[in-house]
Amino acid sequence: MAAVSPNHIRDRLWFMRFWICVTFVLALAATAISSPERVRSEIPYHDGTVTIVSDVQERVTRTRYKATGDVVITFQDTVISGDEAEYDEESREGFLTGNVRFSQKEQWLSCSRVEFDFSNQTGVFFDATGYTDREFWITGKTIRKTGPETYKIEDSLVTSCQPESPKWTFSASSATIRLDRTARLRNTTFKLKGIPVFYSPYMIVPLEKKVRSSGFVPFRTGTSTSKGRVISEGYYQTLGKSADVMVYGDYFTLRGLGVGGVFRARPNPSTRFHLEAYGIKDKFENEKARASGVHLVVDGESLLRNDWRAVARANISSNFRFRQVFSDNFRSATVSQEKAIVFLTRNHESVSTNIAFGRDEVFFSRHPLVIRKIPSLEFLSLGTPIGRSPFIMNFRASLDGVSRTDIAIQTQQLVQRLDFQPSLTVRLPEFAGFSLIPTAAVRETYYGAQLAPDEPSGVSNTGLHRRYFDLSVELRTPGLEREFGEMQHRIEPYATYRRIHGIEDFDRIIRFDEEDVIADTNEVEYGIVNRFFSNNKAGEKYEFMSIGLIQKYYFDPTFGGAFKPDQINSFYPLNSVTGLYQTGFLSTVSPLSAIVQASPGRGIHNDLRLDYDTRLGRWRNASLSTVWRQGKISLSGTYFKTMAIEDGALNGNNVQGQVSYGSTARGFFSSVTLRYNLRTSQLLNSRSRANYTWDCCGIAVEFDQFDLGYRSETRFSFSFTLKGIGSFGNIRGQDSIF
Repeated sequence: MAAVSPNHIRDRLWFMRFWICVTFVLALAATAISSPERVRSEIPYHDGTVTIVSDVQERVTRTRYKATGDVVITFQDTVISGDEAEYDEESREGFLTGNVRFSQKEQWLSCSRVEFDFSNQTGVFFDATGYTDREFWITGKTIRKTGPETYKIEDSLVTSCQPESPKWTFSASSATIRLDRTARLRNTTFKLKGIPVFYSPYMIVPLEKKVRSSGFVPFRTGTSTSKGRVISEGYYQTLGKSADVMVYGDYFTLRGLGVGGVFRARPNPSTRFHLEAYGIKDKFENEKARASGVHLVVDGESLLRNDWRAVARANISSNFRFRQVFSDNFRSATVSQEKAIVFLTRNHESVSTNIAFGRDEVFFSRHPLVIRKIPSLEFLSLGTPIGRSPFIMNFRASLDGVSRTDIAIQTQQLVQRLDFQPSLTVRLPEFAGFSLIPTAAVRETYYGAQLAPDEPSGVSNTGLHRRYFDLSVELRTPGLEREFGEMQHRIEPYATYRRIHGIEDFDRIIRFDEEDVIADTNEVEYGIVNRFFSNNKAGEKYEFMSIGLIQKYYFDPTFGGAFKPDQINSFYPLNSVTGLYQTGFLSTVSPLSAIVQASPGRGIHNDLRLDYDTRLGRWRNASLSTVWRQGKISLSGTYFKTMAIEDGALNGNNVQGQVSYGSTARGFFSSVTLRYNLRTSQLLNSRSRANYTWDCCGIAVEFDQFDLGYRSETRFSFSFTLKGIGSFGNIRGQDSIF
């Protein structure tokens, strides 16, 4: 091998160093060429600084800048970017072209060109699209920004759907938008998937903050076999910042015009008031089936100083036929009892003070039952210990002005009722898990009138004094427990003795409320509750089933002479074990009541209640309620049966249920609700609903059927909901069977 000279090695090392330096210089040059330094200009003003950043900038005149290459202009909270721009320092006006984007707070627009005045935050955007808030997408041939929060648009399109393929749009010849308030559209066409649906010369669309504004509300329509076609329209008027009112009309082609109104007020965070009234003069061709009437709803509440609270609630109608024919839901159309109450209450520590005005009415075919309290003053003190002694003091005092009118009696407008009831409870020490809790009370009641069958009104304005002694002793026993693997069984027996003595004029006392229907008794109530526990997946103990049995034994089955054989009796204490017990049979024992509750899994609950008459050896009534929710499927139902095992008792056999699938928030949802009278084989009411909700809109259809006395009707309804705007149609909220 030939030898390599030192000079040759030196030459090769120099050649390598040379090319390394050349490569480094070329890399630096390429970096400088590919990433030129951005030019930044700042122009200060009294209200802020306009900053222009771009690749290249030059002064065209003394006050005019020209910028090219990824231009970004910022001022306060406004940012505008584009390919090219010019800006005048003196007039503070500029324009940008080529892929222009504008943003200010939640406003965002893209356009081909913008002319903008930075001094007053106004400008013109050409061929623009974007968002004026977080919800509504707009497009326009020209969009003029007329102020910090106002826009005017020509050839506009508004939607809350995804802009790539909107399911609905409002297209208008012009629009005026006030951010977080409203969009006022002119010559508007509403389109579904590009297909025109309806036209309106003027329309107001609420925007993000849903600030209230006056105007006509969307119309509603539907069909009914008993009312015909219904067309509804209303007008909404704001009354300052804390109140509003809406008046509306429903025109039924077979019934005439119904007129209603809603007034709402919220003068402060702790006060609210809602008033709703509706009425119709029925013009149905069948005069005997007409149902003219008026309905009034009041709901108000106010939190006052020093723990006082004022409440007003009313749901009353001029007659039951009107409510049965024109009510939207089954419950309102079938419950014949109405209540109205206004009260002032204060609950402080263990003391409660109440002042109330009330009116209760029960509709009957011949004559309604009406009870008024004008007013009622009540004072309660519960659970007040007497020093360090084992005694606990309770008392109740009330002064009422009451009246009653029904088919049999009519009192004067104001009957005095004065009631006073102190009671004393003793806390005795436990012994081997057993404890006795005795309570003694004395009650004094004065009535300003009494029943008098010989009087024309059935009432005599002669005073009546009721006094009785009330003693109860509650026995609490230790529970018995036993474990069977992961399951635990607990038995809880109990017994309570009660003695009420001294009521002598039971048949002369006017029944105003439950306080007046009290008879002498000498009884013992006994029962046993079986509780079953298990562990869930998290290892926590929960009660999955309980079985309770309750019964009473009456030492005096005549209740001090208050019981009337061979006619229906219902008073305390007959109705204390079960509210359904009405009897004309004299018996020393009450029905045996069984209560079974079971929750075998999360979202599943069952409640079974039975009354068994041990004297007659027959069931008196039974009820079953169940709720089952698993995923998208929901099932609920109630079954109720009463057996008329004696003359005058009511016989009933009814079932109602509801099954639904899906979610009302998104996607497909459907539900079916049925109410059926098994005794008469009559479908009282059914409601079928199906709806589908997309990201920006939803549609629902509903079919109702009623067969209730004066009302035999089938009804079809629909609604179309637009995100951020509201609903068009006449479907109310989801029905409930509980």
